[in-house]
Amino acid sequence: MSQDDSLSPDAFAALQARFQQQSRKAQAYYTVMHEAGKVLGGDAAADAWMNAPLAALGGQTPAALVGAGRADDVLAHVRTMKS
Repeated sequence: MSQDDSLSPDAFAALQARFQQQSRKAQAYYTVMHEAGKVLGGDAAADAWMNAPLAALGGQTPAALVGAGRADDVLAHVRTMKS
């Protein structure tokens, strides 16, 4: 990238905000995966669970809910699975 192609401060701030949002989503996803893995017996089972529509979650997948910013709802469901 040449100096003439540099990003404007506003464009750079927008990219930074998008990166931070994606980072938060990734952290939430892996937090849920970790908790589900403890309950379900491992990463492979947690991955399958994350991508399966669940009646308890309104027919949505845990992954979709986490992506929509509802990681707390999914974690609450995982905690009910521990009992």
